[in-house]
Amino acid sequence: MNRVKKKVRGRPRRSDTDLNLRIIGERIRELRGYRTQEEFARLMGVSQAQLSKYELGQNAPPLGFLTRAASNSGRSVDWILIGKG
Repeated sequence: MNRVKKKVRGRPRRSDTDLNLRIIGERIRELRGYRTQEEFARLMGVSQAQLSKYELGQNAPPLGFLTRAASNSGRSVDWILIGKG
């Protein structure tokens, strides 16, 4: 008899995505430029600690953060996520 795995609802796990959070973090760091983490975090509406986690690839930045970062930098969300655009 075949057993079917039960689907689990909720946020996808880090391993369920093809995106590399460390590289996304490096791009966010590049967008920050000469500003301090504290200054950039205030501009983006997040805490400095949360920005640090995004830059280190420990947490995935939410869509709202990505769109604000893209619009403030002249880059696209695609560029932040995959390096194109």
